[in-house]
Amino acid sequence: MYPLCCIDIRNFLNQFYFFASDDFSRSDIVDKTLEEALDELLSSKVCDTLVERLASQYLGQIVQILINLEHFELACHELELLLEAARPQNCLGGPIKLKATEKFKSNKKAAEKRIFEVVNSKIDDLIETAEYDWMASAPPMEPSNYMQTLTRFLSNIMNSTLLGLPTEIKELIYFDALSHAANMILSLPLSPDVKNINPNGVMALAKDVDYLYDFVDSLGVPILRENLDELQQTVQLMQAENTDEFYDISTRNKKYGRVDVINGPVLLEKYV
Repeated sequence: MYPLCCIDIRNFLNQFYFFASDDFSRSDIVDKTLEEALDELLSSKVCDTLVERLASQYLGQIVQILINLEHFELACHELELLLEAARPQNCLGGPIKLKATEKFKSNKKAAEKRIFEVVNSKIDDLIETAEYDWMASAPPMEPSNYMQTLTRFLSNIMNSTLLGLPTEIKELIYFDALSHAANMILSLPLSPDVKNINPNGVMALAKDVDYLYDFVDSLGVPILRENLDELQQTVQLMQAENTDEFYDISTRNKKYGRVDVINGPVLLEKYV
């Protein structure tokens, strides 16, 4: 979309100036008319069309929209300079600022937010398939299917779907996704429907958390590991031999500083 729009706009500019140079003597009116027409075109026809498509559930399409918004914002800046340069030398006027420039910029945030929503929705769908037997008669042999699928999904979007985005945006999306995943996983044993949890149930959760931690560690972005601190420390608390340490403030701050002071006791009460 972006390259074709740029070609069409450049052709329109050339034709407009060619036509106006022969029939109109008031260059200031010509320039103002052109500026308003381009602003309306970019705002209403291009930007609004892209924003409407953010309702898509297809992550790849939303990512491409974000990339297009970025390109169009830069193109608008270049267009502003082009319009300024095209003005007659004797024409006084300040810098040209297209409303479309700010509109593309502000809607990049909307696109980023939509990416967060779609990614987190997929994470929710995957975690909802978790089938923990909290009172299992034997310890697990391998990580849960949902956890293996979740890490594959996260790996795939980082290495393919999000590949065209700037690194800082990719890491921000990943940071948010991992934080959301950790919170959703932690909510599973906290569910009111879970009345009791035995050691094998805790081991199943611990194996999945370790698997997720190893996956995050393999990404080589240390700050991402912080998203799992609360989840990891909560599991460690449930496996601790002396859970009374949690109720000692000094010890809790050292070993379980990220564990929620309400959730910790709730889970310990469920442990049998």
